[in-house]
Amino acid sequence: MRKIISVGMATLASMLLIIILVFSSIGLVINDETFVNNEFTKLAISSKMGISNTDLVTSFNRLVDYMEGNAEDINVTVTIDGTQAQMFDYPQEAEHMTDVRTIYTTIAAYRDVGVLVMLILFLFAAVVNFRKAPQYLAQGYLSGSFVFLLVFGFVGTWAALDFSNFWTFFHEMLFWNDLWLFDGTTSRMINMLPEQIFADIIAQVGLYAGIVVVVLIGLSIMALVLSSDGYKRRRAIALARKKARENATASRKKARDDARRTAEEEKHLAEKRARIAAHKAKKQAAAEEAAQTAEQQRLLEEKRAKKRAASEAAAKKAALQEQQPQKSVLAPARAEQPASQERKRSAQPQANPAEKPKKKSAKVHDDTGFLDD
Repeated sequence: MRKIISVGMATLASMLLIIILVFSSIGLVINDETFVNNEFTKLAISSKMGISNTDLVTSFNRLVDYMEGNAEDINVTVTIDGTQAQMFDYPQEAEHMTDVRTIYTTIAAYRDVGVLVMLILFLFAAVVNFRKAPQYLAQGYLSGSFVFLLVFGFVGTWAALDFSNFWTFFHEMLFWNDLWLFDGTTSRMINMLPEQIFADIIAQVGLYAGIVVVVLIGLSIMALVLSSDGYKRRRAIALARKKARENATASRKKARDDARRTAEEEKHLAEKRARIAAHKAKKQAAAEEAAQTAEQQRLLEEKRAKKRAASEAAAKKAALQEQQPQKSVLAPARAEQPASQERKRSAQPQANPAEKPKKKSAKVHDDTGFLDD
């Protein structure tokens, strides 16, 4: 029951929305001066009536302002074949535009009320079942748009096939008099606004409103798809798979990061150990070098000590050698004294040749055995 109420109110609100879009599109098109100027140029109305496009656009805007209640009358001065004149000087034109103004302003007033009613209906349709509001609103809009698509499809086909018949029926339905029937020989309004202009206006209104309606249909279909149970299940499964993939990816990334961090820590530890080992090796090498230097210094000192000892020994030896020659000098001197005495003694017998030499005593002890010979 709640679904029926919600969808029903959404359908009514959607129908009002489409009517409001169509009427708003009419106001948008007839106030587009570029579009109106292009229509006058395309139909070559300026050359037919002897009025410039600027005056034609000004006259058309005056009619629109009067129809919308923004002007007091439809009087506008234009240049026709080089002469200043009142554009709409046929009395029936003013009377017909008065009827048009009444109908347009009445529809505009209903349009404003319709906007308020549409918003209320959409609000109540959403409040009836808030959890499924998008789904019910979408169903209501699709229902209302389907009805109006049938209506506008029929009207559009009718207008496309026989616009004159459609336009006549339209005036007969809206107007209660025959003031909309103008004499083309006396009325500038009917010459300025042929049926083709109205046909192009209706086509442009249908284009503007149709674009909005089709966009809303697309959004409604999307809302139905997104709110369906099957989509929700698929979405939940997809989200679960995505989350599982993300978790797996995160786990792999964490494992890679941990492995990279462990490798970096091991690398830093190895570098630290290498630095410590290098420091120890350097310290040991420095100690060995210091020991080697000390050993070399010791050997050098020993060598120097030996050299000094050798020098001292050589000096002592030289000193001893210097002392020995002095003794040898003294010894020959002492030896010379017995030799001189012996020479003296030997010289004495020569001085006394009569004396005979004494015989050697047999008691002389000769250790060398020389005397025994």
